[in-house]
Amino acid sequence: MGKELKRRLARAIIIDRATSRSASFIGRVARERSRENYRFASAFVAGKTILDVGGGVGIGHDLLLAGGAVSIVSLDRHIAATAEGSDPRVQPVVGDFLIYPFADESFDVIICLGTLFYLGDSDGALRKMRRLLRPGGMLIINCINQDMVRRYFGMKLEDVDEKFTTAYDEHGLRALIQRHFETEPALYVQQPVPDSRTLFGAIAFWLIPLTWPLRRHPVVPKPPGAKGMFNYAIANRKN
Repeated sequence: MGKELKRRLARAIIIDRATSRSASFIGRVARERSRENYRFASAFVAGKTILDVGGGVGIGHDLLLAGGAVSIVSLDRHIAATAEGSDPRVQPVVGDFLIYPFADESFDVIICLGTLFYLGDSDGALRKMRRLLRPGGMLIINCINQDMVRRYFGMKLEDVDEKFTTAYDEHGLRALIQRHFETEPALYVQQPVPDSRTLFGAIAFWLIPLTWPLRRHPVVPKPPGAKGMFNYAIANRKN
């Protein structure tokens, strides 16, 4: 497969802003993955005030509210006309996270799902997230696995499209969080694929994504011998 064809395929798969009417093969996977993102996050939000960085159309806000979230500020550069729901506990805000003037220590939980690699300055973003969290507050963040992007598409994420900035593998995401939160994050994965370089493992590596439209995509501890298409981390601000 030529490089430009791989780039086009990668764009179609990765730029997957899921909506309530996602009907395509890729759209269905994107919507299911997004719902599972928020289902995972909903276990940590009871009684909390939430900032959702890159909240988009609010595809999982109902899950956060069902999990007991007190309020949700959903920040996105573009709030679509198709944004889901009209619950008064959800405040949609149009803006760029890196420059939007939130007050320090405003939130109990910050959620950043499918968004880190759209932000222009990862270190600046993590620095600000820590500042916006109250002491003891929690960051729930994920990033597409740069190692998997290279293996499937033969290029780094930032070479796929100009919209993307740096993505991280598991080690890189852990190191990014440790620089700013000074703690060892808890790590999880979504859409695990075999990490084996045996013939069977290589075949499974390429075939497993074909089954994704048929399955759920829960966020789970990393299975032995596998890597996730998305890596997740949870970190708490200590003080």
